[in-house]
Amino acid sequence: MKRKHLASLALILLISGCVPLWEDEPGWDASQRVELYTRLGLEYLAQNRLASALEAMNDALAIAPDDSTANHAMALLKLRLGETADAEAHFRQALVSDPGNVGARNDYGGYLCEKADWAGGAEQFRTARDDPFNTEPYVSQYGLGICLMGAGELRAARDQFRGALIAEPDSTAVLYQAALVSFRLQEYLSSRAFLERMFGAGGISADSLLLAVRTERKLGADDLAMEYAARLRSTYPGSEQVQQLNVLMSKNGNG
Repeated sequence: MKRKHLASLALILLISGCVPLWEDEPGWDASQRVELYTRLGLEYLAQNRLASALEAMNDALAIAPDDSTANHAMALLKLRLGETADAEAHFRQALVSDPGNVGARNDYGGYLCEKADWAGGAEQFRTARDDPFNTEPYVSQYGLGICLMGAGELRAARDQFRGALIAEPDSTAVLYQAALVSFRLQEYLSSRAFLERMFGAGGISADSLLLAVRTERKLGADDLAMEYAARLRSTYPGSEQVQQLNVLMSKNGNG
C-alpha cells in the first residue's frame, strides 16, 4: 500500500512541478524518500527535463549515496549529459552496492559495447545472463549478441540471438539482428527467414528493407529484391538507406 501511495504522490508532484524535501516529515523513512526521488528523477529524464532530473537524483543520493537504484538512475542521466566518467563511476557503485542489479549491469554492458569495449561489455552481459534471479535473461542475451557481433565473433553472436528468440520469438529487434548476423555469415536463407518473421510480426524499418534487398540479391531472387527496393523508396524516401540502395542497385552482380 505504501508503494502505491508513493507512486501516486510522485505523479501528483510531477504534474505540479513541485518536489519538496521530506527530511523532517513524520512517517517517511529514508528508503521511501530515496525511492520517490529516484522515480521522480527517471520521470523527468523521460521527459528530457534534465535539470529537474539531476536535482531529484542528487536528493536521492544525498540521503543514500550507495543506493544501487539511485546510482543506476544517475548513471543514465550522466550518459544523457555526456558526462561519461561520472556515468561509469555511478554504474560501478550501483553494481558494488547490489551485484544482482541486472538492469544496471545490462545498461553498463551496453554502454561499454557502444564505446567498443567489447570484452568489458560482454563480461557484464554474461554475468547478467547467468544470474539465477534474472527474470528476463533474453535481454542480456540480446545485448551480449550485439557486443559479440561488434567484436567480430559472429557465430557466438548468432547463438545468443537464437537463444533470445526462444524466449521472445516475435521480438523484431532480435529478429533483425539475427538476420543481420546470418547475412554476415553468408547464411542467406536464414537471413531471409528471420526477415520474413520480422515483417510478419509487424516490424519494418529502412535498415531491414535494405537488408532484405541485399539478401534477395545474394539468393538470386532479383524480382523480390526489386519489390523490397520499391518498398524502401516509397516508405523511406530521402533516407540514408535509399542512398545506399541506389549505390547497391547500380552495381553489377549480387552486392
